[in-house]
Amino acid sequence: MKYYPAFVNLDARPVLVVGGGSVAERKVEALLQSGAAVRVVSPDLTENLSALALQNRIQYRKGEFAESDLEGVWLVVSATDDHAVNEQVHKSATARRIFCNVVDDRSLCSFIAPAIIARGDIQIAVSTGGASPALAQKIRDEIASLIGPEYADLLELLAEVRQEVMETVAQSEQRGLIFHAIVESDALNLLRSGRREQARLLVRDIVERLITELRANYRP
Repeated sequence: MKYYPAFVNLDARPVLVVGGGSVAERKVEALLQSGAAVRVVSPDLTENLSALALQNRIQYRKGEFAESDLEGVWLVVSATDDHAVNEQVHKSATARRIFCNVVDDRSLCSFIAPAIIARGDIQIAVSTGGASPALAQKIRDEIASLIGPEYADLLELLAEVRQEVMETVAQSEQRGLIFHAIVESDALNLLRSGRREQARLLVRDIVERLITELRANYRP
C-alpha cells in the first residue's frame, strides 16, 4: 500500500488516545509536542500520564473505550494490547470518518506514524509503509547522524531574513536565488563550529548584496 505523506496541524485540536500504558504515554507526549488537545481513555494510567492529568495537560476519562469518546476528535490512536478494543476503536472511527492509528496493527490503521528526526523546527520523517518500523528507525538513526543542530540554527537565520526578502523581492525565482545562496554558503560550517554571529553576518551580507544586485539589474 502506498501512503500519502503529510504533516498535520493538530494545534488545539482534540485527539483521542485509547490506552494508558507506556506506549500510550509515548504517543501522548508526541501529540502534546504538536500542540494537540489530548484526551485519554483507559482504566489505568502510568505515573507520568497521571501527572499530566493532574496538571490538566490532558483530559482523562477512567474506563473502557466507548464510541462517544470519539465525539469531536480529529484523529484517534489506539495503544492497547487488547485486540478486541483495538478493533472496536478502528470500526467506530471508520464509521465516523476519523483517522485512526492502531499501534502495531497496520491492518487497522487509516494513518501510520513515521520515525521522526527533529532538529528545532526541522522534521524529517521516515516510513516503510508500516512494513518494518525497525528498519524505519535504523534509517532515521543513520540520517540523524548526518543532520546536526547547526541545521536548526541555519533555519532560524533564514527565518530572520525571510520576511525582508519576501517583501523586497517580487519574483519568486529571485527570492529562491537568495535563499539558495544562503543555504549553499559557508553559514552552515560557521554554525557547526559555534560561530553563530559570524554566520548571521554572512547571511545578512548575502541578502543585502543580492538585493542590491537585483535592483541594479532590474529592467521595468
